[in-house]
This record gives sequence, structure tokens and C-alpha cells, in this order.
Amino acid sequence: MRSIMKRAWEIARNAVKRFGYNVKQYIKMAMIMAWKEYKEMKEKVEKPVSERIDELEELGFKRWQKGTFDRLYINATQLGLVCQYYKTGNIKAATFDGDSISNSEAYRMKAAKTYIDVKTGEVISTNKSLMKAAMKLAGIEKN
Repeated sequence: MRSIMKRAWEIARNAVKRFGYNVKQYIKMAMIMAWKEYKEMKEKVEKPVSERIDELEELGFKRWQKGTFDRLYINATQLGLVCQYYKTGNIKAATFDGDSISNSEAYRMKAAKTYIDVKTGEVISTNKSLMKAAMKLAGIEKN
């Protein structure tokens, strides 16, 4: 309940920044939107990953199967990494989810492997920021 209220106030404050006036004018609609987001997220989480493969592929995940392995991979650029490059191919500047990051962190993110194990529904990544972004995109809650 607390997270829903926090999200509603966040939505209302963003509306004030965008359209003006004050938070009280937007809070009712923000509550409706926050509840809707919560219900949609709850429905996603209740379904196992194995039943949501098509949905996840539409979000940008790529399925890979070999032997007993069944995984859905996603790369850093689909999770919010944006890089500008020099003509040499080296990174000039990088942002992740709108925040500026170092070039070395961008290289680490590009090299990171991030995937969902279809059998367990667990998100696995060599980079914590990418893991959080993949969990958010896929609608998977951390246990």
C-alpha cells in the first residue's frame, strides 16, 4: 500500500512539473493510475515466465535454447544504455536511464550478460544496474 501511495504522489508531482498548478489537483487521477499499474504488475508477476515468453520477446528479449538451458537474453541498449561514439569506435559519452555514467561503466554494461532463466524465472546479470532494469522491464519481483 505504501509503494502505491508513493507512486501516486510521484505521478502527481510529475504532472505538476509538466502541466503546472498544484499536486492536489492531480492526486485523484494519480491514485487511479498507481492502482492500475499495481494491478497490471501483480498480474504479470503471478504468471510464470514460461507462460510469458511471447510477451517478453515483444519487449526485446531474445530466446536461446540449448540442451537443458532455456534463457531469454537482453542487451544493455534495450535496457536504457545510450552511447555516443568517436569515429574510432570508442565511447565518447554514455547515459543509463537518463543519468550520465562513465565510459568504463558503459563498456562494462555492454559486455554484461543479462538474461532470465525460463525454468526458474530468475533474472541473472553480471551488472547490478542491468539486473534491476531487466527485472523492472519483465515485471519480476525480487524474492
